[in-house]
Amino acid sequence: MDDDELVAAMMPALEIDFQVTDHFEEWDTEGIAQFRRCGRRAIRKLGYKAHTFQTDPAKRDDRRVIVYAMVTNRTEDDEARLAERSWFLIQNMPSPFDERTDP
Repeated sequence: MDDDELVAAMMPALEIDFQVTDHFEEWDTEGIAQFRRCGRRAIRKLGYKAHTFQTDPAKRDDRRVIVYAMVTNRTEDDEARLAERSWFLIQNMPSPFDERTDP
């Protein structure tokens, strides 16, 4: 996936959750750099400030790297929308005690 496609793919998630994450193999330094670069670009296109970071693979048994790109300057309206969305998701999450209908 090229940078423009990745930026476009990230934007809907960023508009909703203000963050995107992905997992990479430790050796995939180009993929990690692209994800961070595109995350910053997508966030700035939405008019926010960006912060990216990655986990230390030495602290995970599978030695994978988790990369985060997130908005750092959410407004009060953004925070209210995020809280409302969180509450909606909690209310609509199936209970583990309900009977499952999937195979």
